[in-house]
Amino acid sequence: MTLGMLILMIVTSAFVFGGVFVPVYAIFRYPVPDEPPVHRQIAKAVGADHETIFENALLAPVLSLCMQVARRLNIAALRGKVRQDLNASGNPSGYTVDQYIALTLFSGLASCVLGVMLDVMLIGGKGILLTIPMMAFLGFVVPLAVLSSQAGRRVMRISKQLPYTLDLISLVMAAGSAFTEALETLIRDNPEDDLNQELRLALAEIEYGATRAQSLKNLAERIPLESLRGVVGAVNQAESLGTPLSSILKLQADMLRMHRGVRAEKLSASASLKILVPSMLILMAVIIVICAPLAINFIVKGSIF
Repeated sequence: MTLGMLILMIVTSAFVFGGVFVPVYAIFRYPVPDEPPVHRQIAKAVGADHETIFENALLAPVLSLCMQVARRLNIAALRGKVRQDLNASGNPSGYTVDQYIALTLFSGLASCVLGVMLDVMLIGGKGILLTIPMMAFLGFVVPLAVLSSQAGRRVMRISKQLPYTLDLISLVMAAGSAFTEALETLIRDNPEDDLNQELRLALAEIEYGATRAQSLKNLAERIPLESLRGVVGAVNQAESLGTPLSSILKLQADMLRMHRGVRAEKLSASASLKILVPSMLILMAVIIVICAPLAINFIVKGSIF
């Protein structure tokens, strides 16, 4: 090996090492401060916080290592998506963003180990180089997909319930109750409803010193629903202008129903166009079934009979 080839190998190795080390160092350089969700903060304030899987003695060593990695995994898009989905899903376990990312890392590690074991048992480890990255990727992505699906279903349920909740709040306020009293009445009657759970968090924030406008703004940020943002904006504007809130809520409920009716009409109109292609295919299949025997008889016998 000549000196020039040796220098070229050293330079190439240095570039390869730098190309791998610099992005990894840039991502994991600074730890991100942990930020518990709002209901976890409230639960801690009243002494009602519950244990999570991270307090499990058997899994604690591995999960603590995953937590250290998750705190340094400073990818803004990933962290923002996880935070939004945790808030929108209701986050019943009270996980922070770091904790859920740590769970995805743990899932990727467990899937990788399981994939290697299956590969060794089934094909003698011949596909291990492909199995490791594939299983690690699947184990990391599946918890994120499950969380996103749960968040989407819950947001859809909140969207369906929102007009009826606004009507009930408007009726209770028209009977002489204040806004917070109306919310307390709704929550007491149906505490398991998804929207009522979010309203309970908003009331808890108000009780711990936040203004009504700020607590409703936080509610709109937790639930990525455009109609809810419009309602919160209308309520905050009515508060600043002194407009009767019950009439504003009634108007917002009517507008939401009107928008839902328009959307249903658009979907029904598009459904007629979408069903046209399957209908044509079915018609063509029926024509072929009827005419095929006649065509075969004409080709073979020279007559359709």
